[in-house]
Amino acid sequence: MTDAAAQVQKLLRQQAAIAKFGSFALRERDLMKILTEAARACAAGLSVPFSKVCQYRVEQNDLLIVAGHGWQDGVIGCVVSRADASSPQGRAFVTGKPSISGDLRKDPGFDLPPFYAAHGIVSTIDVIIKGSDEQPYGILEIDNDHQHDYDQYDINFLTGFANVLAEAVSTASRGAALQVTVDRMKAIVEEKDRLLHEKDAAHLQLRQAQKMEAVGQLTGGVAHDLNNILTVIIGTIEILADAVADRPALAAVAKMIDEAAARGADLTQRLLAFARKQPLQPREVDVNSLVIQAANLLRPTLGEPIEIHMKLAADTSHAMIDPSQLNNAIINLALNGRDAMPDGGELIIETANAELDDSYVSMNGDATAGKYVMVAVTDSGHGIPASILEHVFEPFFTTKDVDKGSGLGLSMVYGFVKQSNGHIKIYSEEGHGTTVRIYLPQAIGVAPAVEVANAEGVEGGHETILVVEDDDLVRSFVVGQIKSLGYATLAAINAAEALAVIESPREIDLLFTDMIMPGSMNGRQLADAALQRRAALKVLFTSGYSQETIIHHGHLDEGVLLLAKPYRTSDLARMIRAALAA
Repeated sequence: MTDAAAQVQKLLRQQAAIAKFGSFALRERDLMKILTEAARACAAGLSVPFSKVCQYRVEQNDLLIVAGHGWQDGVIGCVVSRADASSPQGRAFVTGKPSISGDLRKDPGFDLPPFYAAHGIVSTIDVIIKGSDEQPYGILEIDNDHQHDYDQYDINFLTGFANVLAEAVSTASRGAALQVTVDRMKAIVEEKDRLLHEKDAAHLQLRQAQKMEAVGQLTGGVAHDLNNILTVIIGTIEILADAVADRPALAAVAKMIDEAAARGADLTQRLLAFARKQPLQPREVDVNSLVIQAANLLRPTLGEPIEIHMKLAADTSHAMIDPSQLNNAIINLALNGRDAMPDGGELIIETANAELDDSYVSMNGDATAGKYVMVAVTDSGHGIPASILEHVFEPFFTTKDVDKGSGLGLSMVYGFVKQSNGHIKIYSEEGHGTTVRIYLPQAIGVAPAVEVANAEGVEGGHETILVVEDDDLVRSFVVGQIKSLGYATLAAINAAEALAVIESPREIDLLFTDMIMPGSMNGRQLADAALQRRAALKVLFTSGYSQETIIHHGHLDEGVLLLAKPYRTSDLARMIRAALAA
């Protein structure tokens, strides 16, 4: 094999090592396992016997070896180096640049710990592992027991690997924070259970509503942060997938990452549904027709052992509802029914007009008197014990086995119905099945929602777009994607910067702004101020967590265009053209 061929083989092996580690890090939640695998993969990528990850400790101003490969006992978790130029890793840390030592014996400036000599370490490369803020996480080092002249490709590999590791560390830290949030949610539920024995029924209803609202706010905030992250992941993996389309092994890894990101996006949508923060687009819907369509989809999904029967009142009124979310709610209820009938049974879907009067409202404090369209889903399954019936709408509550359910299905239906100004009620008796009734507002003179046509392909343009986004990572990604569609771009991190650009003589055709930003103005207030200065300016909003600024009572304001995070490049292109044509 020629030197050039060998070099190509080495580069391919190193790129595959980075891709494989990235895939592993997406699946793994344990930070220590991620660090250990990083050390192993890095050593293999450069064919060296030793490697280690050093974490910077602010209070001690030192670098502790927290993970490694090839070392004897007593090194990992024990050995520290000063965060200064007295060690290879310290030099890389203080300079921010790779530190390369081809032969440590010729570098008398280092005060090396004894384990270097004990392992016969002669040469090293050290690179920075970036942190989530200005402070680096630490150092990634590879160590060799013989002299070696490392080339630029080796340094590029190690630097690229450290960047992937930095993102993995950041993601794992966010995952740990999310677990803390889940634990807090469960603690709130446990607190509610304790109060069941201390308060009367009316007070418990009030506390329940307050708890659900608090959990909803917390859940919505988590979903917002996750959607920002997923926007970048989903968009960049599309670019990566195109780049490695001719390389099956890497294309398979890219596809795996894309599927994992899509699952994450689905989870955040469920969280937003419970939090009542998803943007709904209600319109007048023929509920009977929608139920028939849903039933046709459900028959192959539920299987032959389950018989589906429909009892649809001919005079059922139309409902003012988001049809896609109602369809999801019916499917969720049907799947819950299926799980309650492992040996088969009957699933009945009913529709009818209903009126909730003052007497009913007095017994159900969260209901509002009025006329509704009722949709009921009944199964002949094993039923729900009375002792847990009041918990079924709480997030993460489930009676299913581990890995058989997230505990978000009924919570999502509950959040959707409440956000739609409806009411939901569950009836069940152990051994005799379950009925869930949802009451939806009737359609009475409400303006239809704005609909955006789905154009074929990805269409770009040559207009100028001002992007306003406070998250550096998201802003950089979005500007790059918009430029790739042919548009000219301007960027701002907050409303103040954006208004300064708007007041300049620069040509601007579209304002593309995030809803939630630091400072005194949010996205909607920025848009209002911008339109006062440029009446012909078009506006497109985006958000991972929609607040009341453009959504009132769960509905998008008339004429507003919102691109919900996370989104793909095709969604971005379609909504930009829709906004410019509005």
